[in-house]
Amino acid sequence: MLGPFETIVDGRSVDLGGPQLRCVLARLAVVPGRTVSVGALAAELWGACPPADAYRTVRTYVSRLRTALRGAAGAEGLLVTRPPGYQLRVDPHVVDAVRFERLAAAGRQALAARQPQLAAQRLTSALGLWRGDAFAEFDHHQAITAEATRLERARMSAIEARIEAALVMGLDAQVAVELEGLVRVHPTREVLWGQLMTALYRSGRQAEALSAFQLARAVLIEDHGVEPSPGLVEIHRQVLQHDAALSRAGRPSSVQPGPVQPSAVLPSPVLSSGAAV
Repeated sequence: MLGPFETIVDGRSVDLGGPQLRCVLARLAVVPGRTVSVGALAAELWGACPPADAYRTVRTYVSRLRTALRGAAGAEGLLVTRPPGYQLRVDPHVVDAVRFERLAAAGRQALAARQPQLAAQRLTSALGLWRGDAFAEFDHHQAITAEATRLERARMSAIEARIEAALVMGLDAQVAVELEGLVRVHPTREVLWGQLMTALYRSGRQAEALSAFQLARAVLIEDHGVEPSPGLVEIHRQVLQHDAALSRAGRPSSVQPGPVQPSAVLPSPVLSSGAAV
């Protein structure tokens, strides 16, 4: 899910068939272990204007998916009928998005427990599961796109937490280079701007830290018509006044990442299929 959509069994990618079949399985993968109705699958495929035979076609697609999966060892029982629709029956740990969120949560817990090295390791492992944009091929499918957006937000939160761990460890000059690239790609994320200002200041680049604040402020006003948050303004004050608190490598920056809620649809453990989605 965290990149080109694939079903991998015993280390080999399974050919699922055409885009409609891939869409059906992707929609089921959004809620692994939960039933998705035939109507919801039809809505994902055709939006508000499904064809007259939409339900029959959905059932045909599911049958074809089962055929594609049947030849893969360990994939029997992966796709099951559960009225009023179908269910992708997998253990959560074989879904890369679930593994990512669990590792990221463990990393944030380690950071809160003042274990920055462990936090960085867990968050780096979580981010290493990404192979590209989540569900990139499904731009026009509502539920899949919504899940892709949620996962991307979680990804950004994990990046910010990993950088926070690096700042706590005193790796200021190293992360300043990374952050300069990140704020160009994500110019409205105040957490990144606060981290950049902190890293620049601690690297002896006060003037650049102050310039970063002015650029962030200009972007926020232009894009959203709002002034920077109090947290970002506080970091600016600390940089401007050479606040000793900001110089201490153990102190997190004042703009904190917002909590990323775990998926409301993550299943409790179910029977293993032996397949990774």
